[in-house]
Amino acid sequence: MKAELVAADPSGIFHGEGAFWDDTSGAIRFVDMLRGDVLTATAAGLERRHVSDVTAVLRSRRRGGFVIATERGFALTDGDFGIEQEIPVFTDPDVRMNEGACDAAGRFYCGSMAFDSRDGGGRMYRLDPDLSVHVVMPSVTVPNGLVWNATGDVALHADTGEGVIWTYEFDAGRGEFGSRHPLVRFDGAAGLPDGMSIDEEGGIWVAVWGGGAVHRYSPAGALDLTVDLPVSNVTSCAFGGSDRRTLFITTSQQGLSEPEPLAGSLFAAEVGVAGAPVHTFAG
Repeated sequence: MKAELVAADPSGIFHGEGAFWDDTSGAIRFVDMLRGDVLTATAAGLERRHVSDVTAVLRSRRRGGFVIATERGFALTDGDFGIEQEIPVFTDPDVRMNEGACDAAGRFYCGSMAFDSRDGGGRMYRLDPDLSVHVVMPSVTVPNGLVWNATGDVALHADTGEGVIWTYEFDAGRGEFGSRHPLVRFDGAAGLPDGMSIDEEGGIWVAVWGGGAVHRYSPAGALDLTVDLPVSNVTSCAFGGSDRRTLFITTSQQGLSEPEPLAGSLFAAEVGVAGAPVHTFAG
């Protein structure tokens, strides 16, 4: 299966990430992370809104607007991405937020990482609806792709630095991660796991950084489908469209040894299965 180009930014998207289908507007949104911008794909092209020095990932809020992980904390915004409240989390200038998602209870999680990607340089944080912040994983390297199964008792999380997709026992009542087991290990030769989505059948769709593809794995971890892209660094994927059967895929120019004309562009593929619902932030 091959992905098709949806949108390219003439000014250049450096590090596209965090694809997210916004049900309220019926649009795919993602970030140019290291430029601090949110991008929205429209019929006319891409709209760009600057939010912060780093804009890592966003989700809708139930009361309207968005919650966004910024360089070293969280921000609540209105519907036009104007910041209404900032929530600082840490002060280390060598660390930034990277990727996250909301659980069914409306809690927002985001992992941090060191700018130099050193082992164990980050943590996973949980932002509760009362805006309190808690550490839920004390050590991560390059945290990516957080999703939950349909019953909410299993979380799946990729650590790109480790090259592993982990499954965690998840306490949905407390928002805590328990024991973990490897679901898929990557050797790095054909890429590493980055952002993820999950479909209504429990299939796990994984953007493969350095691999020029999105992989679908069965709930047991067997590779059963590949979506090919014409760029190397594939960063995230999200189901969208009116029937949630379109897989939108972000890409990046970061780390390329040779220029790739379409790197940073947004792609999509019709994959024949619907994505699981994406949860909103309850705060």
